[in-house]
Amino acid sequence: MIDFHTHVWPDDIAVNAVKSLAARAKIPAYTDGTVGGLRKSMAEAGVSLSVILPVITKASQFDSITKFASGINEKYEELISFGAVFPGDPDYKKELRLLKEYGFKGIKLHPDYQRVRLDSKESMNIIYEASALGLIVSVHAGVDIGLPENPCSTPEMAFKVLEEIKPDKLVLAHTGGWKVWDEVEKLLCGRDVYFDLSFTDGYIDVEQWSRIIKKHGNRRCLFATDSPWSSPADTIQSLKKLGLSEEEQEMIFDGTANKLLEAD
Repeated sequence: MIDFHTHVWPDDIAVNAVKSLAARAKIPAYTDGTVGGLRKSMAEAGVSLSVILPVITKASQFDSITKFASGINEKYEELISFGAVFPGDPDYKKELRLLKEYGFKGIKLHPDYQRVRLDSKESMNIIYEASALGLIVSVHAGVDIGLPENPCSTPEMAFKVLEEIKPDKLVLAHTGGWKVWDEVEKLLCGRDVYFDLSFTDGYIDVEQWSRIIKKHGNRRCLFATDSPWSSPADTIQSLKKLGLSEEEQEMIFDGTANKLLEAD
């Protein structure tokens, strides 16, 4: 099993980071936000590989986040950390090339915490350049539970990105858009884009969740948790109750992720 959406922080700031974010969103955390906590939850749930998605909130964090992510990739076989680039950073092309040279598989964009719309020139420039380099681009999609006002990554914005850039390895988190799943069905299902299925269980009607997965296709859906904000064991059990075939489950739990991560 491959979890395509997790978060960790350096040990010395993880406790405070998780406490602050949990208070803002009014949700519990299922790990302590450290690498050790993530690995423990993986072992308990039978997850063999997790993709870590760092969130950069200002350009000056690029060096420190890249160093932390590189250290994870060098040390742990069961973890793959993506990199991160801040939209509007004048050095974004250089930074993306460095991440590619360092062996990173992809990058994370979080428009709401970066306060830069997904369909802005700044974000689209990064997605275009990253895609040209063959990097996966994982994007927070829909409403953010901790910043619910004025969402910066809606299905309409994602549709514009798909129309204008046509990235072949764009991943939209939270089943295409948290709490805007009607718009996801209308605009994004069946398009050439991946959905990670993180932080959806308990917030969406089960029939709609199953319908979106079937309409979009299991080869474009990825098991994910948004750890530490969801339990991998609980997410696995919820997905297994959606009436998906064994083949569909196999693709969602690891087949699609393997193909995406192995693609050059």
